[in-house]
Amino acid sequence: MNIYKLENISELPFFTAVTVGMFDGVHVGHRHILQMLGSVSVEQGLRPVVVTFDRHPRQVLNAEKAASFRVNTNEERYRLLEECGVQDVVEIAFTTSMAQLSACEFFEQILLRRLRCKALVLGYDNMFGNRQRNDFDRLPSMTKAHGVSLVVDTPLRVDGVEVSSTKVRKALEAGDVRRAAVLLGYHYRLWGTVVKGRQVGRTLGFPTANVCLDDSTKVVPTGGVYAVRVFLPDGGGMRLGMANFGAQPTFGLEKTVFEVNIFDYDGDLYDKVLTVEFVDRIRDVCRFEGVEHLVKQLNDDRTEALRMMKDLK
Repeated sequence: MNIYKLENISELPFFTAVTVGMFDGVHVGHRHILQMLGSVSVEQGLRPVVVTFDRHPRQVLNAEKAASFRVNTNEERYRLLEECGVQDVVEIAFTTSMAQLSACEFFEQILLRRLRCKALVLGYDNMFGNRQRNDFDRLPSMTKAHGVSLVVDTPLRVDGVEVSSTKVRKALEAGDVRRAAVLLGYHYRLWGTVVKGRQVGRTLGFPTANVCLDDSTKVVPTGGVYAVRVFLPDGGGMRLGMANFGAQPTFGLEKTVFEVNIFDYDGDLYDKVLTVEFVDRIRDVCRFEGVEHLVKQLNDDRTEALRMMKDLK
C-alpha cells in the first residue's frame, strides 16, 4: 500500500476518486464506503484514494477528551485499510491551521487542486471542515460546478442500528466486546509489555502475565473478566485464555491491572509484547470472601471462556 504525505504532493499524476475520513476502527460501515469507492472508481476510470489524518482531530482540538479514545493506532488503521484492498492513502497532518479550513476550502485547495479529485465518496454522516465556518451544505453545488461527482453512501445498519465509530467506542467502554466485534467485523485488540507482578496467580494455579499497555490512547474496555485470545511473541502462535481488567478487591487492591491467564502455557514472557484479543465478557470484577471461593470462580471462568470460544476459527 502506498502512503503519501500531503506535504510532499503538489499535484498527483492521475485523476482520483476520493473518500475522506479518520476511519477509526475501519468498521463494517467504513468497509461499505470503501466498496463504494472501488465501484465508483471502476465506473469512472479513476484511481481510488483514501484521504485520512495523522491524528484524530480531537487530539488537536480537545486533547483532554482524547485520552483512551482511539479504536485504532495509525499502524492498525493502515493494516486494516490494506486488508480491505486500499492501495493509495494520502495522510494529512492535522494541525490547528488545517482545522481552520472550511469544507469548501478543503475541497478546493486539497482535493481538487492537489489530489485531482473527479469523484468524492462520503459516508452518510461524514462532515469535514471547520464547524464555525461551516459551509458543508455548499459542497454539492461546488462539486457540480467543478465537474466532480458527489456520491453519499447510505447508512449501514446492524440489528437496525447505524454503525459508527462512536457506537464502537461506547460498546467497548461498556465492556460489550462481543457487540463491538459485530460492529467492527473483527475482535478488538490491545497489546502491551509483560512486567513483573505480585505472582499470586501462580500460587492459585492460575499464573498470569501482567500486561502494561503500550498505547495509552486506545479505548480500554470497562473492568471485568474476559474470554480472550492471546498472540504470543516471536511467532509463538495463538492461545486461548482469560483476562482480568480492573482492580483486585479480594486482595484489597484498587489499582487497575491487566492480567492474562493463558491456558495450558507456562513460558517466560517477561519483557515480551503480548497481543490480547477480546472475544466476550464473562463477568464483573468481584470481591470474594477468601482464596478458596476465588479459585472456584476462576475454574468456572475458565470453563465459561472455553465455551464462549469453542466455535472460533
